[in-house]
Amino acid sequence: MYTADESHWDFIAEVMKHCIVTNPLHMDEFMYVTQCEAEILRWTLDLYNGDKDTCGMVTSGGTESIFQCVLAYRELYKEEKGITRPNIVMAETGHPAFDKACFYLKIELRKVPMTKEFKVNLYGMKQLIDSNTILLVASAPDYAYGLYEPVPQIAALAASYGIGCHSDCCLGSYINPFADELGYKLPCAFDFRVPGVTSISVDPHKYAYGPKGCSLALFRHKTLRNSALFVSSQW
Repeated sequence: MYTADESHWDFIAEVMKHCIVTNPLHMDEFMYVTQCEAEILRWTLDLYNGDKDTCGMVTSGGTESIFQCVLAYRELYKEEKGITRPNIVMAETGHPAFDKACFYLKIELRKVPMTKEFKVNLYGMKQLIDSNTILLVASAPDYAYGLYEPVPQIAALAASYGIGCHSDCCLGSYINPFADELGYKLPCAFDFRVPGVTSISVDPHKYAYGPKGCSLALFRHKTLRNSALFVSSQW
């Protein structure tokens, strides 16, 4: 088991000393916080096989990352497709953060019962998609059973309908990118290598020594990310 030496904790303490008084909302005043965010994002985007167009944001936890992604899809498809009564389709093993996001954002959440083998019912998922569906959710892995849902198949299904696919990697986070290298063959790809995956959630506090209140929402393109941003220029 890895044990950090004193120099590691001295470094963490030094960083916190300089950042504890900052307010990331004022990015023009605390530029080094913005730089820190950019480096964390690019590091993780590289691990998750992003390219020059992928982007993201640092959030206060996995729940907020999921919330921001759901918000992005709601706003994007309202603008692009005129969808005002959106719904999301996911397996019943999906994280309750999606329930919470849909509750706050007034989105219908349609859950598909798993099969007897504890797997996602792709046919059942397809049956619940309609013209108001904005997103399919895949877990890599899910929290309840630790199983990797078939992300490529779910993403392909989403792409065939011209909608988004979110890969929830919060539980696997910084183990996922290194599993194959360590000799643990994962059942499927889960990141931006999968063409239909349009967003990903990752938590640095899961095996990357990040603080508990920190997570990343990753997006395939800036248009989607920008749909999750709020700006007030009149105050």
